Amino acid sequence: MQYAIWNNKGGTGKTFLTFMMAGEYAQDNPDKNVVVIDLCPQANVSEIILGGNGRGSTNLDLLLSQKPKRQTIGGYFDERISSPYKPTGTEFRYVLSPSSTHYNDNLPKNLYLIAGDPSLELQAQVINQISILPQPPDAWKAVHSWVIDLIDQIKKKLGEDTLFLIDCNPSFASYTELAILASERLAVPCSADGSSARAIDNIGRLVYGVNVPSQYQKFNFFTNAKNWNFKLPEMHLVIFNRSTQYGMKASKGFSAMFDEIKRRTNALVATKVVPFSHNADPFVDIPDSHTLSIICSHHGLPMSALKPQTPYDVHGKTTIVPKSSYQTYLNAIHNLISRL
Repeated sequence: MQYAIWNNKGGTGKTFLTFMMAGEYAQDNPDKNVVVIDLCPQANVSEIILGGNGRGSTNLDLLLSQKPKRQTIGGYFDERISSPYKPTGTEFRYVLSPSSTHYNDNLPKNLYLIAGDPSLELQAQVINQISILPQPPDAWKAVHSWVIDLIDQIKKKLGEDTLFLIDCNPSFASYTELAILASERLAVPCSADGSSARAIDNIGRLVYGVNVPSQYQKFNFFTNAKNWNFKLPEMHLVIFNRSTQYGMKASKGFSAMFDEIKRRTNALVATKVVPFSHNADPFVDIPDSHTLSIICSHHGLPMSALKPQTPYDVHGKTTIVPKSSYQTYLNAIHNLISRL
């Protein structure tokens, strides 16, 4: 199963949620493999997986400096730019095992990474140009299948039941389009603000063609995907992230904003155009992780490896995660991954 973790708005916690979901799912399902594909030019989830803030950045720089081919999503795209219309047969070389390579010994051995790459921003311009070439006639389809081709080859090595979590950039750039088309389901993290509510409408327009002005309908993403028979992902989860909670429920202010996000999501359901994966409640509450996210990100620690009430150094300062906070967040993440 392939999930795109995406919202058209930045700052909703996509990266940290992707890391938490990957680490806990891999830990809870040792017989299944988990692959994180970092399709964000900032490559933040890669830095966390590769050892955390600081060390992870150094390790990512090592991957980016590899020659002749760097072991990143950008290295893969470089190869596909040279061979845009058919798979190369070398897709699996870009898969990294952070645990077995000792980039991060805290991670389960069944967690893998396709590392991010800042070159995505430059490559996006080339991807756009190649995809609109008049020849071959199916150029758009072939180019927009690059991540699909990558996943297909990984499945041949790691198994059909491999879980893929794709951390996406908020921008609906060409590399985000590739991520969306390679996904079977969308998980949409939201924060408690008006921008997240508007982003739900943007998902309807950008991905599913809902309420697109007539002058843009002929050339938009949805029309191209439909013309080339791509199956668009189902909306699966809308994640109310970083909510301030009292008595295990979001506070009134947060609830008011989340209610508006629910209203707009239900409006997409009512269009009967946007596919939803089930009729059950798609909404999930995730409390604010506070210090926990700082420690886990800094040290590259999945929750299963973090020890509450234990001192951790963060840039020369000692900090701890209270046991109660740890347990609350752990329960929420396990509820989330149980719905994948």
